[in-house]
Amino acid sequence: MPSDSKHSLRALQAFEAVARLGSISKAADELGVTQSAVSHQIHRLTGAVGEQLLVKSGRGVSLSPKGVQLAQKLRSAFSQIDSSVAEVIGGSPNTVRLALCSSFAPGWLVPRLGSFYAANAGIDLQLRMYAKDPELTDTVADAFISTLLDETGFWSLFLTAERLVPIAPPGSRPGKPKLITTDLEPARIGQDWRNYLDLSGLDLTLPGRRGWLFASHYVVARDMVRAGLGAALVPDFLVASDPAAGTLVLLDDTPMPTKQDYYLCIKEARRREPALDALARWFQSEVNGKAMKPVAAKSKRAPAVPK
Repeated sequence: MPSDSKHSLRALQAFEAVARLGSISKAADELGVTQSAVSHQIHRLTGAVGEQLLVKSGRGVSLSPKGVQLAQKLRSAFSQIDSSVAEVIGGSPNTVRLALCSSFAPGWLVPRLGSFYAANAGIDLQLRMYAKDPELTDTVADAFISTLLDETGFWSLFLTAERLVPIAPPGSRPGKPKLITTDLEPARIGQDWRNYLDLSGLDLTLPGRRGWLFASHYVVARDMVRAGLGAALVPDFLVASDPAAGTLVLLDDTPMPTKQDYYLCIKEARRREPALDALARWFQSEVNGKAMKPVAAKSKRAPAVPK
């Protein structure tokens, strides 16, 4: 796009970054320019379109209704540009980067992956694990497992709800195990166990402020239980096979919902790319409990989801 166009590419890039990050300073850091340069481009674009695109919101900015519309269009357009450039310079259309959080990967996804590889031999699936919900942007991944459902411009598929269950080492004394908490903020230490006891009525004595064991991640808490260090609350899908294997026991069979539901999220603009479509269809088959038929390695068409 010519630099003298009233809708310059530089101004559109600045607006898209601000809209996505909710901050002029963060957009400036990402683009490698000054905040004043970003503000100038936003002002230029606002004057060109004749509409207010951003409004101040606390220390950051938020989108006006017209700004939301433009941001959605730009996400789609820039995604298509990125895909086109990747094809020209030799990027592989059969590589899918899947970003997901640390507990979902080993607990829900990995035990099922064999069927994905069998059905999609021509797709290179790259798993990228994050401690928290990954940022939904092409610079991070092509598809995401997220608990963030209200993201504009994304297609989403419900996968599973997160429900915590109390686990302990085999042979723990009833009512006396050390308790591991994943609520580490000073004002909330042990809140996960307090909530669970209120819900289930399980008879356990909570420790004083200095009597807890601490883990910031469910995976670490589970492994601490397996090592015999104490009891913890972790997602049920993370320990589905442990009781039968004898590596831990359930202290109670009441699951506690956390309201953190997991979704597969893919940009609407990229949803029908062959590799992403195949990934989405595989997840749909897993959620529906139906196996997919293997696809020839050279095939670019995703298999249909059994109904």
